[in-house]
Formats: sequence, structure tokens, C-alpha cells
Amino acid sequence: MRTPSNGRVTARKLLGTAVWFNNWEASDLDSLFSQSQLREYAKSEMVYQDYQREELLFLVTGSVWCSMQNESGTARFGMIYPCHLIGLGQLMRPTLDDAPCYVFHAAEPTMALAIPTVAIQAILNGKPLLWRSLAQASILYQRHCIKLALLLYGGSTKERLISALYQFGVSRRHPMTGTLPLEISLSQEELAVLIQSSRPHVNRALRELEDERLISLKYKRIEIQDPMQLQTLALMRHSPSLQSL
Repeated sequence: MRTPSNGRVTARKLLGTAVWFNNWEASDLDSLFSQSQLREYAKSEMVYQDYQREELLFLVTGSVWCSMQNESGTARFGMIYPCHLIGLGQLMRPTLDDAPCYVFHAAEPTMALAIPTVAIQAILNGKPLLWRSLAQASILYQRHCIKLALLLYGGSTKERLISALYQFGVSRRHPMTGTLPLEISLSQEELAVLIQSSRPHVNRALRELEDERLISLKYKRIEIQDPMQLQTLALMRHSPSLQSL
């Protein structure tokens, strides 16, 4: 983990547009931002663990693996992207009294804004109506997760891969044109984890997509040959509400 030399302008802009804070006044967000620290994480580095620090983490760039940790070990089960907020439970209770514990590791070079829990609590305590907007955001996020789970875990392996590639690409599409990136840095093993499938099934489905000239397989990365067609196929499965999150 290190402190990046730039990125604060992007972080502040995203903070104001994110579903968690888009109803907050600019002065409150400025106060929150001034007390927060921008951090950069290398791939595979742990970025957050339940109740390890008294802070919440707002993702600015990159992506993060979500893992469940208990006596049996650690199991990855999903991925989160920019504008997501980790650690909301700290606002509700001071200690963790349920098991298992959740751990988050960078899936690629990732930038995040560490927000002190006390800074958010101070604003919420002074303006209790903001709890309502935070609760609404949590409900929207929960619904988003359910819809995403249905897309990644239901349907054929090929359909699930298309949704996974699209969702990963949406998080890093061009801010001006909205076009998907031409390269995705996910290995076949990581894709298998993301859609909860086996590597042989994923390899077979990827070869089908390559034969259809949608993608080109490279070492630990995938080149998107036809981003528009990939988007069209994905949107046939994605609902409008999912596209906007």
C-alpha cells in the first residue's frame, strides 16, 4: 500500500456522484474528503478486512476480490468495482459479532479512499435524515448484487462469461465515449472463480467466443475484438438498473 501522487480530483468527483453520497451537500463531502486518505494497492494486496481499522473504503479505480474467511480457510466468491463502499457495518455496530469474516484483496492495481468511520458518523449524527438516503443506497446495492449473482451464476457458461466480461469492462469504460476497454486483465482461473465454474468449462466457452471473433486469448488477459457485439449480447441479459450501477 502506498499514497499515490495524483488521483484526488477523480476520487472527489466519484464520491459526489456515487449512490451512497449523491444526496449529501457539497460542504459535507468536502469535509469528509479532507479527512480521508487516498491509497494505492498492488495486485493481490489486502485492502480491507472486517473491523481491522476504524474506516470505510471507497473504491476509486481498479477492482477487488471479496473473500469469506473462517476456520476452514479463505474462499473468493465475487468482485467489486469503483464507487462501491466497503465497511458499512462499522456504522451500525462497534465490533463484529457474526462469523465468518470478510476479506478484500486487490484484483489488479487499485486506488481507494479510506474514510474514517468517525468522520461519517459525525455528519450522520448532525443530519439524521442522511441515514435514510444511506439506507436507500444499501437497498439498491443489495438488489444490484442479487441481479449480478443471477447473471454470473445462472445460464450457460458462455452466457455467464459474456456477463462477467461485460461487467468487468463497464467498470473501466472510457469516461467520455462510454466504450468498453479493448483488453481485460483476467486469467482463465480468475474467470472460473468469478462465475463459479470449472476451468475446463471456462476454457471451452472462451474458445467458442474466440471462434466467433468476439475475443482473442492472451496470457492472463483477454483482448476484446468486437466490443460492440459483446455489449449487445450482454445487454440482452442485463437489466437497465444493473447497467447504471
